[in-house]
Amino acid sequence: MIIFIYAVLVFLVLRVSVTLFNFLSNPKLGYYGKHFTDKVSIIISLSDADDDPTALVTSIEAQDYSNVEIIVKKHTETSRKAVAKSTGSYILFLDGNTTISKGLINNLIYRVKVFDLDLLSIIPNRKLNGLLSRLVYPLGDFVLLNLLPLRLVRLSTQQIFAATNTACMFFKANSYKKNNWYEQVDEQDLDGIEITRLMKQMKFKTEVLLGNKFVYFNERMNLDKVSSQLLLAFGSNVLAVLIYLLLVIGGPVAVLLNFEPVLLVLPVGLIFLSRVMISFLTAQNPFVNVLLHPIQMVMLFVLLIKGLWIKVLTSGKHKL
Repeated sequence: MIIFIYAVLVFLVLRVSVTLFNFLSNPKLGYYGKHFTDKVSIIISLSDADDDPTALVTSIEAQDYSNVEIIVKKHTETSRKAVAKSTGSYILFLDGNTTISKGLINNLIYRVKVFDLDLLSIIPNRKLNGLLSRLVYPLGDFVLLNLLPLRLVRLSTQQIFAATNTACMFFKANSYKKNNWYEQVDEQDLDGIEITRLMKQMKFKTEVLLGNKFVYFNERMNLDKVSSQLLLAFGSNVLAVLIYLLLVIGGPVAVLLNFEPVLLVLPVGLIFLSRVMISFLTAQNPFVNVLLHPIQMVMLFVLLIKGLWIKVLTSGKHKL
């Protein structure tokens, strides 16, 4: 048991170290005050027939950027078909459930030009309304910023440092269309992490940044989808998920049962510090996240187990 507790504490220190790195490096999309005139093709992706992109279109029209064309990609269409209609120098994929703030497009272009990027992916902020959303949606940010140093996505060519968010992806048009690599995305139904890995294989330069209130996600609550998205953070690896749950959920319980109360100050303090840093990075309320942390961890356990169950069922159907 003592070896397991040591493993839990070491993993906690490592996760807090990653969070501290993210906090100090501040991987957010900045406001650069530059203005450009390049044509941008905005492809709005609708995930189902009931999606209404009206709020997104309104926020696009309110932008301080006029040289855009809007293409709506229905859930039955492929990215290839939508891209074939585009004529811009850049392609901005936006989920139909997002809204954007003024300055986004200019800031995206500036970042891509300065670092010569092929893909810049932005992780949207979330509008949290109601208790369930506050228990569920912060979990994705918690897992990501605890495990992945975002700055290393651009600085490293290693595929292990791969992440992206398909809700907001900004491509150089000629990079996206190069060698028709995106046909593989349509054919294989790749998720965001796999898209980044594929681009790294092709030596494309990618970067992932936090939205910094330039992009907001307004998705309707869907626990099955949340479960699947959380699972993707681990590459859908069952063993990785189980080890993570053992160390992050089971570990604190073991520490609580075996440590003297005075010795709990360090692990509790590290967890508190981690939640506060992530909350500031993602523009969430740190007090609420700290207060709800125990219940959020229960939800994390339930959602990851649910995701694994869905994966097993899906795999079983594919074999039949």
